Amino acid sequence: MSYLRCNVRTCSNNQNDLCIREGIQVDGPTADNKDDTCCNSFTQRAENYSNVVSRHTSAEPETAIQCDAVNCSYNKEYKCMAPSVDISGSAASTSRETRCSTFDCKKTL
Repeated sequence: MSYLRCNVRTCSNNQNDLCIREGIQVDGPTADNKDDTCCNSFTQRAENYSNVVSRHTSAEPETAIQCDAVNCSYNKEYKCMAPSVDISGSAASTSRETRCSTFDCKKTL
């Protein structure tokens, strides 16, 4: 599992820059840079409601990350092996407005 830090404060899963979900899905099967990735687990927080973290559950920094960004050097069999991961997109309203800022494109020979 990776240490996940998320600054997507518009996501209903965000609690103090951590994710309440036990695991997230990063998308970007053809990504060659971080802007081609996104957090596919993003769910926009409704204006009139608190986020889902009010369920008496605490977010943990260690999170399992499924990853479709096969060109990322941290991707091993669709799992992220980076020691720490940053998801960004502080004002996102859709998953496409988020990104995996830790994405590192594999070097081609």
